[in-house]
Amino acid sequence: MVDRYMKQERTVLIAVVPANVDMHNTEILQAAQEADPNGTRTIAVVTKMDLVDTGAELAVHELLLNKKKKMRLGYHAVKCRNQRLANEIAFFGQHEYWNRLPTHLWGVPKLAERLVAILQDNIRRSLPKVITEINSRIAETRQSLSSLGTPLETPGAQRQQFGKWVNQYLRLMEAAMSGQYELLSPIDSSNDTSATPEVRLRAGLRQKDLFFRAEVEATKVNDLLEFGDSLSPKKVVVGGPRSQKDVAVGDSIAVIESQEMMVWTVLQTRGTDVLCAELPHEWLGASRWKFASGFTTNNGSMGLKEFIQANRGDELTIFPSYRVFCSCVQRSVRNWKRPTLKLLEHYYTQTRSTSHHLISMVLAGSKSTRVERFFTTTTDRVLGKLKEAALRELELLLQHEARPYTQDPRLYEELDRLRQRALHARLEAALPRGDKYGMVSLADVSKALEGVSMGPFAMPSDDREALEMEAALRAYLEVASHRFVDVVPMKLNGLLLDTFLREMESELLGAATDEKVAELLREDADKTARRLQLLNQVSTFEKGMMIIDMSEF
Repeated sequence: MVDRYMKQERTVLIAVVPANVDMHNTEILQAAQEADPNGTRTIAVVTKMDLVDTGAELAVHELLLNKKKKMRLGYHAVKCRNQRLANEIAFFGQHEYWNRLPTHLWGVPKLAERLVAILQDNIRRSLPKVITEINSRIAETRQSLSSLGTPLETPGAQRQQFGKWVNQYLRLMEAAMSGQYELLSPIDSSNDTSATPEVRLRAGLRQKDLFFRAEVEATKVNDLLEFGDSLSPKKVVVGGPRSQKDVAVGDSIAVIESQEMMVWTVLQTRGTDVLCAELPHEWLGASRWKFASGFTTNNGSMGLKEFIQANRGDELTIFPSYRVFCSCVQRSVRNWKRPTLKLLEHYYTQTRSTSHHLISMVLAGSKSTRVERFFTTTTDRVLGKLKEAALRELELLLQHEARPYTQDPRLYEELDRLRQRALHARLEAALPRGDKYGMVSLADVSKALEGVSMGPFAMPSDDREALEMEAALRAYLEVASHRFVDVVPMKLNGLLLDTFLREMESELLGAATDEKVAELLREDADKTARRLQLLNQVSTFEKGMMIIDMSEF
């Protein structure tokens, strides 16, 4: 500890050494020289002058005159401070050696004067650095005070600050929802806040809307592929039907579940028992399945014909069954549920993440953990409630979509286009190759038309029914899916985003009573004690600066 104080530049070292020992080798002088190599703050005080051995007076006299073992501030002699001052003056004034010393080198009064002068010189040298250090400490302490936030002592000041946070949060949340990202930058001028992915809510949700559209379109395509493509020309299968013993991995099979025909893919076989990708934990016996293409075609369209047969009522085959059509639509709409709920979850999680991020940014400098916790818990509660309401609305929308309805004229346009495409494909298969110019005779066209209607290219009644059903299903799903992928994001924007802003404003401002705000902004005991400590430190430093300014240094 002594060494630590000795090394401080503002410490004056008084090296006390007795005159009756070898002062050249004393430890205290060596230690003082190590701590103060320049000697600007060290003075040697020589005591026990009356105990100097006879004959050694000259060496001590030379030392006090700073002729031996020189020190920058020199030496000073005193005698027995516990005796009266008059005896010290008489001793130095009457001694044959000591009376030759200059008077400023001996005596306690002169020592006091020298020490004061040394201290003043040391202060002058250290004062600029001291002032710099005090200013630095004041700045650091004020910065620590600033990090604790502004103390809000009156109810009015507390309400004003709370309302400011609420308004700033709502404004930024609205900007994130509407894509006005430039309004987010003023939160922190040192960083480009608008570039943070968490606050680009609208951009993120637009991406999820596109993924949702793609997933719904993919389910529509998959549904039609399961039924097969009746609108394309078919080839007659040569040979008899396959035996169930010949089933192999990868085959498409027709399975009847809950009075509904479904086309599944075989994963494993065990004799005539199969394990399918759609039901991977249950083996299906031979009575529960048949080959999906086991009757007349090899392109999978039998799935639709079997589905029609399994769901047909009393209608004649010359009339397309509306009930079967509804069943097909319901089957497709059920596949829309997963991407719909997935989109709802994206809206919920991204809105929640953006809200939490903006809350942290708005309250970053306040250190108000209670307020931040209140904002985030309010976000979670409001969003959770809105998510449940949105889920009910989406389930109701899916129920409505399961009942085919539209007045969109594009349905008939699409249906005509598909019918023409099917007829064109059959005519192309029936027409002979043209001449070198690609021309065919009118007779060949007439013959081809007869072949399509009654000849070798004519379709069986069940194939015609499947063709009409598939065309109607494709046309309707084209219109309905486009309507659905627009309605769902619009509903989510209204049910989740717009309502969320209104609910948050109501919840946050509704809680702004004096008692609630005072509780939220109440400082912890440790924080209050720390603030008081820092205020006292600032006051002490400022008083020190005033003293320095008023001093003669």
